[in-house]
Amino acid sequence: MREDAEMLEQDSLTVELRRRRIGDMAVELMSRGDMITVIAGSKSIRGLLTFARGRLAALTVAGDTVDVNLRSGVALHVDKRATAGGVSPRPGPRTLRARLLEYEVANVGVELWAPAHDVEVAGSIGAVGRDHLVVIDHENTEWVIMLNDIAWVRPLGQTD
Repeated sequence: MREDAEMLEQDSLTVELRRRRIGDMAVELMSRGDMITVIAGSKSIRGLLTFARGRLAALTVAGDTVDVNLRSGVALHVDKRATAGGVSPRPGPRTLRARLLEYEVANVGVELWAPAHDVEVAGSIGAVGRDHLVVIDHENTEWVIMLNDIAWVRPLGQTD
């Protein structure tokens, strides 16, 4: 009976693991306080997750906040398991689009990485569309990038 109970418990754990989404994993990593690397294409960023909700996560990297689009083709690598610390889940936007709308209203510039196109762009937000972002770079050139192609965004501050 003991072996049967252990097998049932293991099966239950496996079923639970299969139900989770990457956002659930990000919440777990944030709650534990693990040091992670986010990899997207040829670039990576390393830091602590300070926010995770839905399809959006935020990493603290060298004192800066970087918003990670969990819908894009990112991989999360646990570099170091924490033995203490972590952050409790808190309210906030669930998608990169919602975060970008916050930046647009606050007139915050952004720097983004879109690995599918090997594009790194910095500038002001022209508009946040339903499925795309318009960025006006420092040369006054307009970029239109699909939201799902953006791996991460770093806010640059007020652009007034």
